[in-house]
Amino acid sequence: MNDKDKKFWLLVLKLALGAIALVAFFGVGLYYTAKYNSYAPPDTPAAPDWGIAKDSPIRNKR
Repeated sequence: MNDKDKKFWLLVLKLALGAIALVAFFGVGLYYTAKYNSYAPPDTPAAPDWGIAKDSPIRNKR
């Protein structure tokens, strides 16, 4: 094996280890958010309980 082959396989090994580390990092992050429910919305509504969001799309016959 010459020096060029060694550099190529070293680069391949570094890229593979980097990809494994990246997948593991995101996996741990997803596991943490699922276990501790850190993505849940707050219990109290952020907006008041009135406005167009509560209106019916069907007009009321008065």
